[in-house]
Amino acid sequence: MTLHLAYIDPGSLYTVSTGLAAVVGFALSALAVVAVFFRRLGAFVKRHWVPVTLGAVVAVGAAVAAVVVAGRGHGNGSAMANEPGKRLIIIGLDGLSPRILEPMMAKGELPNFKRLAEEGGYSHLGTTTPAESPVAWTAFATGRNPGKTGVYDFIRRAPGSYLPDLSLTRLEGNKSLPVRKTKAFWQYGREAGVPMTILDCPVTFPPDEIYGKMLSGMGVPDLLGTQGTFSFYTTAPETVTHDTGGEVHAVPDANPLQLELLGPQKQGLTGKVERLSAPFELRISPDRTTATVVLQGQESTLRVGEWSPWLSVSFKVGPFTRMYGILRFNLVELQPFVKLYAAPISIDPRRPWFQISYPEGYSKELAHDLGLFATRGMPFDTWALNEGRISEDAFIEQATDLYQERLRLMEYGLARCERGVFYCYFEYPDIIQHMYWRFIDPGHPLYDPNAPARLKGMINDCYRKMDAVVGVALAAMRTGDTLIVLSDHGFTTFRRAAHIDSWLRENGYLVLKDPTATAGGPLFEGVDWSATRAYALGYGGIYINTVGREPQGIVPEGPEKEALKNEIADKLRKWIDPKTGTPVARTVYLNQDIFHGAEAHLAPDVYIGFADGYGASWQTALGASPAGPLVEDNLKKWSGNHLVDPPLVPGILFTSRPIKLANPTLYDVAPTVLEFLGFDDARLAHEDLDGKPLF
Repeated sequence: MTLHLAYIDPGSLYTVSTGLAAVVGFALSALAVVAVFFRRLGAFVKRHWVPVTLGAVVAVGAAVAAVVVAGRGHGNGSAMANEPGKRLIIIGLDGLSPRILEPMMAKGELPNFKRLAEEGGYSHLGTTTPAESPVAWTAFATGRNPGKTGVYDFIRRAPGSYLPDLSLTRLEGNKSLPVRKTKAFWQYGREAGVPMTILDCPVTFPPDEIYGKMLSGMGVPDLLGTQGTFSFYTTAPETVTHDTGGEVHAVPDANPLQLELLGPQKQGLTGKVERLSAPFELRISPDRTTATVVLQGQESTLRVGEWSPWLSVSFKVGPFTRMYGILRFNLVELQPFVKLYAAPISIDPRRPWFQISYPEGYSKELAHDLGLFATRGMPFDTWALNEGRISEDAFIEQATDLYQERLRLMEYGLARCERGVFYCYFEYPDIIQHMYWRFIDPGHPLYDPNAPARLKGMINDCYRKMDAVVGVALAAMRTGDTLIVLSDHGFTTFRRAAHIDSWLRENGYLVLKDPTATAGGPLFEGVDWSATRAYALGYGGIYINTVGREPQGIVPEGPEKEALKNEIADKLRKWIDPKTGTPVARTVYLNQDIFHGAEAHLAPDVYIGFADGYGASWQTALGASPAGPLVEDNLKKWSGNHLVDPPLVPGILFTSRPIKLANPTLYDVAPTVLEFLGFDDARLAHEDLDGKPLF
């Protein structure tokens, strides 16, 4: 799910107003007016205190009555949804797979899952095409396919260009914009007068205005405006390149080390763009057993391998404006070299620069009641582990901390949910399977039969943790509640990486400007668009260079384009991996087969449903066509995968009520929620949903 591509910077700039003097002048004038108003109001109240008091009592009574009426619902909310104590509880467990879960359940290792299946229902759950988390969770929330929602890959083609764009986040200047094109079930809750608590659902940044509370999930950027850029400081000799998931700083040895934490970019009054920064020190003990991070008045002493607690940091944006963030440090090494890892800077939930919750103060409430927590939408530092910037132990500790944070959040939210719909999301199982599948697949190139038992058991331990989550939900159930536990897709191995743009180049569909060149760089560097008919971007999507859609399109809409799509699809179906002698693709889809709706014209024209063990290469995702073999071993620790043909990776569905619908899919959950809200068949049909209620 969260790949190194999460570190693409959308290029947001934090801009200081050029009209600063006018703004300050206006603010001072406004303060003066307010002061005069309240001084006169106080004198009036003192002279007429009896009628003023009676009037205030009447006003408060009217307001309370209005709130009660609103709380009773409006629109067509159902009696069940509005009855005190009736709740629909939904727990999203990203990536939980039947191929792991069912054998463990049969052995009695997952008692809460087993109990839920026996008392209610259990089924495989059909996922989306493609089986990617933002696509799948958007389908879950809306009941609609990617052609309607506009979310059809992690990486999409930015309209009007050939450059990649994240489907999770839209940032323009200081504003975050919605990426989902259709309504989610929680927006219908506002209409029906049924309260919602939505915690960390993917593709909820910026948060929607709902009747209830929402904490945004996958899609929330770090303070830099990216999906997660770490900093790594080292006194070891190292060649610093841009081919990294973060920013590497080779620094001269000293004690203390004078370091700089780089923050977001700012556009100044003159239009000049500069990088904000915060200086800090690393003080190393004389025996080199500990080191102390000193940052803006805070100190944290660490041993090698230890994580700091959350530390605050702020960056001066303007004379009266600061951006606030939080982060954790990991002391990687002290001998023979100093190595310090700084995790990506999360938005401070107490003073968020971008709104990350609804109402806006909800994130502050959570921080006050639960302590600081990761706000970044993809908080697991997977690419730091891939690059060896942090150890396996450090990654596991961070992942465990994030799991416990989310569990506390779920317990907190459930305890305060009296009626309506409650949803909480856990990314933990997806990440653990991505990073530790190499320890359970003997056919993976990184498989180590002598690996420590702890690493071999990470995935099974993860499923036991998810069973504990289900146990918490079951313990919170009240008479009349309904519980749904589901995953958005399953999992499999990722042994071999396919270079799709290289395949297109070798088959004459993608052409480089230099006829002697054997490779094209990322972001389609060196591509001759006047001769290129097709190109790949993202995790299996191929776009036809279409006249009127692409900036330099050469293939006209109509029969010529359809013939080209079919030609490419036919050849892809015959693509054989020379190392294994097996097909790379299990299925190849044309866009009209899988995308239907107003946004479908922007989706990929051809989509590869990879065979088990295969996936798009990291280079393909960003439009590179490297030289060498078209398929190569995946040597990244990111070794588990779900970006394959969707029938290979179904999700799971557990419910506390019998499931009446045969062969349920993700598209059926939103209609189920709407039925809970009181929507009848006619209203459901009116909403143009792609699913049906489960019950």
